[in-house]
Amino acid sequence: MIKKIIAGTLLSAMTLFALPNTQIELLLVGKAVQKKAVVLSNMGITGETKEKFGKLYDEYQVKLMKHRISELKLIRDYAMSYNNMTDENANKIIVEWATVEDSELVLKKNYVAKFKKVMPSADVIRYFQIENRLQLLREVQTTGLIPLAQPAPVQPEVK
Repeated sequence: MIKKIIAGTLLSAMTLFALPNTQIELLLVGKAVQKKAVVLSNMGITGETKEKFGKLYDEYQVKLMKHRISELKLIRDYAMSYNNMTDENANKIIVEWATVEDSELVLKKNYVAKFKKVMPSADVIRYFQIENRLQLLREVQTTGLIPLAQPAPVQPEVK
């Protein structure tokens, strides 16, 4: 059963990269609804805290979704040049990747502070643990589909 789930997940991830951007975004929105249900069921919060968390969670997820879309665009750009990677392309991708990573870290730090205003720090850390686990699962699914870069052949110098 686990093998079927993994195979289905990998197949859906491969399909994701073949879709136009608008369809990818729609798929991500559908996944976001499922993700919220998983997060809420694992948080163990109720009442006013749950309501405040839910509103802030939705706000955070919209901003986080922009980062995920940037990552997908970066992967798409990488896929177009991975088998003939020039230093120029590699440097461009490295800079873009670092920018996306840095931006996401700033976003997380900002939202840790916001979440701490609506719930105890123990709940905040629990939420970010859940978020990180879901992120790791997503990364494991996609990493296996991304081939390693192949350097472009070196052109001999003409003297």
